[in-house]
Amino acid sequence: MTPAAHGPAVGVLPPLGPHQPFELPPHTDLSLPNGLRIVIVRADSTPMVEIRLFLPLPVHRADPATASVLAALLTGNTELRTAAEIQEALSREGSLLSVAWTGNGLALSASVPAHALRWTLDLIAEFLHSPRHPHSACEAVTRRLAERSHGPLAAPAVAAQEALRARCFPDAHHTRRPGPDALSAVTAEQVMALHTAAVVPRGASLVVVGAVDPQQAKADVAAAFTPWPDTGPPPDMPGPAWSGGGIGVVHHPGAAQAQLALAAPAPPRTDPSFPALSVGNCLFGGFFSSRLMRQLREKSGLVYQIESTIDDVLTRPAILINCATAVDTAPETLREIREQLDRLRSRPPSPREIDSAREYITGITYIGQTSQSGLASTLVGVLGYGMSPSWLRDFPEQLRAVTPTQVADVLEQHYRADAFTGVVVGAPGPWEERISWT
Repeated sequence: MTPAAHGPAVGVLPPLGPHQPFELPPHTDLSLPNGLRIVIVRADSTPMVEIRLFLPLPVHRADPATASVLAALLTGNTELRTAAEIQEALSREGSLLSVAWTGNGLALSASVPAHALRWTLDLIAEFLHSPRHPHSACEAVTRRLAERSHGPLAAPAVAAQEALRARCFPDAHHTRRPGPDALSAVTAEQVMALHTAAVVPRGASLVVVGAVDPQQAKADVAAAFTPWPDTGPPPDMPGPAWSGGGIGVVHHPGAAQAQLALAAPAPPRTDPSFPALSVGNCLFGGFFSSRLMRQLREKSGLVYQIESTIDDVLTRPAILINCATAVDTAPETLREIREQLDRLRSRPPSPREIDSAREYITGITYIGQTSQSGLASTLVGVLGYGMSPSWLRDFPEQLRAVTPTQVADVLEQHYRADAFTGVVVGAPGPWEERISWT
């Protein structure tokens, strides 16, 4: 009997199975007259419902300390109920509800039994249009947040992201992560003023995923959120001041390692080139077999970790390269990253590299949609980028259609070394004199 009769040879992975297109479950996509975008998806895997709400509130439109306090107070007191009553009711219903300020907006997440959906929607709407932020609650929150804020920038990765943000937004008056003094100074009046100005329906997105009847859920959502008054569109978000080609050095005394953070502008997800960009970024630094990982970690051993991502943390889509290395090897690491950028354009990816990256991204996209929670979180992100729920079905198909020529073209256009700006954060030392991006 031949070895093939027993299965694939040792050490050889079997071929992937046939492609199975993703089918988006039954859903409703609508906008209320006040501008709130709503998507409701029926997914009956469990008798639960996942709710996601995102309200744009970027760091450049709000004081970060006030935004942080607002997020902590948002699910507290309302004009109709006290915080204690709300927490008791949530516990009784078996519901979980949280809010966080991401630096780009307020993100509300709720997981509730299906029978409690209408009650929860009414409660969330109440938080938004009938808030009450008393002085006592504000003081308790500012005290707690201030106590927790000591030393968040001690992490080199966090310090590097703050330094990169400051470099890209040189006119900004504050950072994304407020310190204890800024948090302690926030007043209830400031929180209420920010709530009134920024917590508005136009531009916000609401997603409901779970064991629901879409038509009944549509009626429940409309009844809950129609009273939320429309105050007009939020102001535009400013974009970063891309300097390109410059690398700054930021001192972080006592740091045991150096952190590198680089950024370059990228097209939005609605751009026709985005599928090819996703594949190109992945093979460059987006997964364990990427060029950056193989060269800088496996071959040279220069970095502890390294990745290239496409994100909107700078209020505009950006290619971000982040890595950690020893302080003394930061100059060599920076030079190697530049060489890899140049090589990416002079030696375009092979079909095998492209296929591996394509399969990885497709798999990650599917994995994010296999649970109610994952589907809800993915959808609210899709809406936040101004896209339709059908993107979940269309994007994998677009990835499959990407050609090597398209990948080479998008890398040629967006991965020029002189398009990147960045920072190196580390303890002061002679290594600084060897930092160069030329």
